Amino acid sequence: MTALLDDADPEVRCLAAYVLAAASGEIGGVLAALHGRLRVEEVARVRACLVLAIAQLAREHPDEGAVAWIRACWADPGRPAEVRVSAALAWLCLVDDPIPDELREVLDATVTDELARVMAPVPWMHMIASDDTGLPRCVEHLLAPDAPRVAARSAEA
Repeated sequence: MTALLDDADPEVRCLAAYVLAAASGEIGGVLAALHGRLRVEEVARVRACLVLAIAQLAREHPDEGAVAWIRACWADPGRPAEVRVSAALAWLCLVDDPIPDELREVLDATVTDELARVMAPVPWMHMIASDDTGLPRCVEHLLAPDAPRVAARSAEA
């Protein structure tokens, strides 16, 4: 299955990361494959999938090293926006710490309409909304989990 991370089709690579995140087998090998692909991946939405897959594995198989790596990713201004945002969302799901102002600043600066469109097909965002509102809705929920929600906008609207 990890071989699909090197498929020529970005959609296959993204979905492979999504499926591997649910892997119950050799976690070390899966994580190594996800990190290896992230180092060479050129497609933004696939990079987002890889970060989120690493985070999902860290949630299911607690790993403080992964939490530190994820924090370093969102805090690094040299990383692409989709990596920083995916890592910020992941960090919010992995820790119970108060939300740092720096993380809010990262999200404020990097979550744009363009990034929402880029990340719309990412399975974790697509589960929230089938249009480009998945990312902003996810951010809203993670930053204020107890706030009332606005009804989802339909894809036909």
